[in-house]
Amino acid sequence: MKKREVSGILAQASRDEVGQIAGSIKERCQIRIVKQPQKTLVMVKARESIQKSLFYLGEVLATECMVTVNGMKGISVMAGDDFEKVTDAAIIDGFLNGQENEKAQVLQEIKSLSEKQRARREKLNKELKKSKVNFNVMGE
Repeated sequence: MKKREVSGILAQASRDEVGQIAGSIKERCQIRIVKQPQKTLVMVKARESIQKSLFYLGEVLATECMVTVNGMKGISVMAGDDFEKVTDAAIIDGFLNGQENEKAQVLQEIKSLSEKQRARREKLNKELKKSKVNFNVMGE
């Protein structure tokens, strides 16, 4: 699983879900906070649909944190101001950067979290699809 996928899954997860995964890492690893969680502003890029050119939509409030897990650096930046969630995500990142022999269990937890998110999205999409209006049919 690529780091981009893991980051996306953790960003969509709740604080408790991320904390549960990080909890097992906290129990067995030495963790040091290098950069305390702090608020920052991040520029959001978007791609214009016709000419496909990039432009900046504006700024979004984000929280960043840096830790070391058994000496390996872990970083997390997430939209919002949830200090606990971003710290736990940085711990997970640091763990995945270093612990080659123990990664499988954490990656499996993240994968199951991804499946739960997909199921919730499908359920929501199914509910929203009921209220979809087809304007082509309405004009006939």
